[in-house]
Amino acid sequence: MAVSTNVLTMEDDPVVRETIAAYLIDEGYSVTQAESGLQGLALIKEKNIDAILLDWRLPDISGGEVLSRLAKMNPTIPVIVVSGTDEVEEVIEALQRGAWDYLRKPLKNMDILIEAIVRNLNRARMMKEAALEGEHLKELVRSRTEELERANALLRREAKERQEYAAALKESEARFRQLVETVREAFFVRNAITKEFIYVSPAATELFGLTPDQLALDSGLLLELLHPDDRNDAVDRMLKIYINQTPDNFEYRFIVGKEKVLKWIGFRIFPVKDANGVVYRHVGVAEDITERKHAHDALCASLREKDILFKEVHHRVKNNLQLVSSLLSLQAQRILNLEDRERFLDSQRRIQSMTLVHEELYRTDDLSCIDFSYYVEQLARRIEQAFLATVPVDLEMNLEKIYLSVDTAMPCGLILNELISNVYKHAFIGKERGRLFLSTGLQDGQLILKVVDDGVGFPKDFDIAQSDSLGMQVVNELVEQLSAKLTISVDNGTEFKLSFSDASLCLLP
Repeated sequence: MAVSTNVLTMEDDPVVRETIAAYLIDEGYSVTQAESGLQGLALIKEKNIDAILLDWRLPDISGGEVLSRLAKMNPTIPVIVVSGTDEVEEVIEALQRGAWDYLRKPLKNMDILIEAIVRNLNRARMMKEAALEGEHLKELVRSRTEELERANALLRREAKERQEYAAALKESEARFRQLVETVREAFFVRNAITKEFIYVSPAATELFGLTPDQLALDSGLLLELLHPDDRNDAVDRMLKIYINQTPDNFEYRFIVGKEKVLKWIGFRIFPVKDANGVVYRHVGVAEDITERKHAHDALCASLREKDILFKEVHHRVKNNLQLVSSLLSLQAQRILNLEDRERFLDSQRRIQSMTLVHEELYRTDDLSCIDFSYYVEQLARRIEQAFLATVPVDLEMNLEKIYLSVDTAMPCGLILNELISNVYKHAFIGKERGRLFLSTGLQDGQLILKVVDDGVGFPKDFDIAQSDSLGMQVVNELVEQLSAKLTISVDNGTEFKLSFSDASLCLLP
C-alpha cells in the first residue's frame, strides 16, 4: 500500500466514522471524512481521492444518488458500500448503480474492510494499467497500419463493445454470486416448469442442514423437513404461487438436522418472466425467524398476563364496592327515619351503578370499553327490582349496540341511575300504573340517551341548575363533566335527553 493512498469515508454516524478513520490511519492510510453525501461529493472535486467508503443511508441524499453522481464525475474511483442493511433488493441496487463491493455493518472484523480496500485498489490499478497498455498498443498499431485501421475501425469498435459488455456482465455475475453467498439468508432460483432448484446459496446448509447440491438433486427434501402440521398448507401455498404467478410471503416450521431442531423459516418468493411475459423462474429468499417468533410469543404471553391482572383488579374493585353497598344497606335497616334511610339507599344505588361498570369490564375481553347498551339494561333492571313495592311500572327499552370508554360510561351510569330512580320515586305519585322508556343511539355525530316517563311531570319552569335536590345536583355536575347537553321536556310526563359527542365511542367491530 502506498503511503499517499487517500480514503474518503461518507458516514453520518460520527462514532462509526471516527472508528473506521482511526483504524485506517493506524494501517497507514490517509483519511478524509464526510458526514453527508453532498459534502463527500464536494471533497472529491477538491482532493485526490483513491477509494471511497459509502454509507447507503445518508441524511441528505441516498447512497444510490451518490453513486449516480459519482459515475458522471469519476467512475474509476473504487466505491465500497458499508451499510447496516442486508436487504437483497438494496444490495442489488447498489451493485447495479456502480458499487465495487458491499460490506455489512457492524464490521466485527476490520481486516475485512482492509482486504476489500486493497482488493479494489488493485483492481482499479490493473484497470488503469490495462487501459494505458491498450492505448499504447492501439497507437502503435495505428501508426504502423493506418490504412488497415481505417478500414476495420467499425469492426474493432463493435468487437470491443461486445468484449467489454461480456466482461462487465461476467464481473457483475461474480459480484452478485459473492453477495448472495455471503449473506445469512438463503437465496434460491427454481425452475417454474420442472420445480427443480437451479441455484441455491451456501447459507441453505446452515438454515436447512442440506447442501445446495442435495437440494438441486432432490427438491422434495424440503418437504420432508416441514413440520407435519404445516406440510399440507405449505403444499397448497406453493400450488397457488404457481397458479396465480404473483409474489408471496409465508412462514412455516421445519425440523432440521440430526438433533431435530425446530426452526421457524420465512420465505419471500418472486416470479420472473421471460420476454413473452411467461413465468419461467421463481427466485426467493429464506431466513431463520425463530428468535422473532419466540419474542412474539413471549410478548403475547405477557399481554395475556396483564389482561388477567387488570381483570382481577376490576373484580376486586367490584367486590369492594359491593361490600360498601352491603354496609350501606345494613346501616339503612337500622335507621327509623324514612327520609334518612332513603338517603342511604340512594347512595347504595349510586355505588351499585359504579359496580356494574367494573362487573362489565371483568366480563368482557376488552379492558378499556364496555357494552353500554347491556350496561343500561342491567342498571334499569336492578333499579326496577329495588322499587318493586311502589307503583307498577312498564319498563320498555330500545338500546342500540354502543361501546363506551370507562371514563364516559361511569358518569353516564350515575346520571341514568339518578334519573331512573327519580322516576320510580316521584313520577307516578297518585297513579295506578306508569310507563318508563329508555333509549340509546347515534344521531348526526351525537350519542343520545333518553329517559321518558308518562308521570306527573316536572314543573314547566324547572331549572336543574337551581335545584336543591342532591340527585339533580349530581346530574348537573356530571353533565358538565361530560361536556354534554341535557334537555328536559314536560308534556304528559317528562323526557330527559342527554346528548354529547360520539368521540367517546370505542371503535370496536
